[in-house]
Amino acid sequence: MLKLNHKDLLLEKISSKHIDEGWLEWLNSASNKRETLNRPPHKYNRKQLFKYLKDLKKTKDLMFAVRLKKNNVYIGNLRISNIDNYNKSCGYGRLLGNTKYRAKGYGLLFLYKICEIAFEKLKMNKIFSPCYADNYRSLANNLKFGMRISGYFKNHFRKNNRFKDVYYLELTKEEFKKIKPKFN
Repeated sequence: MLKLNHKDLLLEKISSKHIDEGWLEWLNSASNKRETLNRPPHKYNRKQLFKYLKDLKKTKDLMFAVRLKKNNVYIGNLRISNIDNYNKSCGYGRLLGNTKYRAKGYGLLFLYKICEIAFEKLKMNKIFSPCYADNYRSLANNLKFGMRISGYFKNHFRKNNRFKDVYYLELTKEEFKKIKPKFN
């Protein structure tokens, strides 16, 4: 694995330009359609992503395109959702869409950036995310980072006309403080 640092990534607010830079293609790739927790239709077109961006503006959710600092290549997206300022918790999602950068440690850096935003900028106390029980790559990556499984839900989400089991993962601000030095 390459020696990576969270400072190797640049975040920019997601916008319509990212649709044609890879986002649409990534969502419709076979592996992402199988692994991501997206809603139907499970195959997207440009018009649907434009609507998604428009609807995103109506929420408190934050979504970023992720680029590599060294070459400005767009490699994926981060999303922080369900922001609850009273209970100080939020959900997260990530898509490492550019397959050339998978299995190299970037997924861990995505999680670091999510934590940095959630805990240091938004002052959250906890982040959480569902993960399909059969998405072994994502589950292993989350656990390697330091997330812990907080629940297992049988037949929780419907995907391609069948129900799938889901793990819920979480991390607190105090747990992140112990993980953070590994990335600096």
